[in-house]
Amino acid sequence: MDQDSPLVLVVDDEPPIIELLQRVGREHFPEARFISANSPQEALTYLDTPNRELPHLILLDIDLHSSVDGLELLPTIRSKTQGLTPVVMFTMSDKKPDVARAYAAGAVAYTRKPEALKEWVTYVTLLRDYWFRISILPGKV
Repeated sequence: MDQDSPLVLVVDDEPPIIELLQRVGREHFPEARFISANSPQEALTYLDTPNRELPHLILLDIDLHSSVDGLELLPTIRSKTQGLTPVVMFTMSDKKPDVARAYAAGAVAYTRKPEALKEWVTYVTLLRDYWFRISILPGKV
């Protein structure tokens, strides 16, 4: 894959979730590259790396089993990407306060993680269709 292919950064501390998303992504969104950060620190290290490629989209979990959760990490990610990378919350939580905090902090969407394999296929297909076929992202102009 080349630098022009969509780059999706997944920030999630559960390797099985990341592996499933990457596997479904390879099959249903093969033109994309899915990279992962398993902790807030890994995400920030990636974003702070000189000459790194800016992700075109970030999927961010809330519960990162860390002293910093995804909602607290979101403003820092938005700052490090200069607001040029849309951040989609990617979580199991459907608590109204979490939804409100995510949008207030700059999330562009709040999505629940799928539970069944068929739902994962739908999620990745919708992700591809909306963010990479319908929307025009700053890094893709």
